[in-house]
Amino acid sequence: MTLKADSRTFVDTALAERLFRQAKAERWRLPQAAFTAGLETSCAKAFRGASPTPREVSRYLSSLHLEDLALACACALGDSEAWDHFVLEMRPGLYRAADALDATGTARELADSLYADLYGLDQRGGARQSLLRYFHGRSSLATWLRAVLAQRHVDRVRVDRRTEPLPEELAGHASPAAADPDCLRFVDMLRSALEIAAARLEPRDRLRLLC
Repeated sequence: MTLKADSRTFVDTALAERLFRQAKAERWRLPQAAFTAGLETSCAKAFRGASPTPREVSRYLSSLHLEDLALACACALGDSEAWDHFVLEMRPGLYRAADALDATGTARELADSLYADLYGLDQRGGARQSLLRYFHGRSSLATWLRAVLAQRHVDRVRVDRRTEPLPEELAGHASPAAADPDCLRFVDMLRSALEIAAARLEPRDRLRLLC
């Protein structure tokens, strides 16, 4: 939360104070400087390489999930009350997301393992290395957590599949299409869905996806 992508300043004092009050950040005894640093980081990510006007900055920041951003900033700093609230509010949704990913309970183990990274047990340079530093308020905190969990789950599945022996039907070099007659149709459907989804993205987001 305290790291900026560049050295520019986007947020003026009056705007920072207004958003601080709007986020109810004092609830977590969050220093205003820490919250402002979170706003600056979010702006640096959103306006990378651009020179937004003060009005554009204000509009962007006002669209953020400010209360979630304040909570994430406080948790990243290690505030105990903020962390207790975070666990109480976020754990049920995280578990539901885990069960949707894998009903066997394996994803729940991943959800539990996230807390160490979110809390920031690893410290470098005297600073907590909380995963919450990468939350910038553009989505809700619950949505962001589900996305992080889903990515961890995909990573684990990929690792597990590398260690699995090839099925017997693949040992004879059978093609996916031969193994499943509907394979090509599903691939075409997936390609069409991706093209439609990509077409609906903002130009900047399409560029990010391409990269």
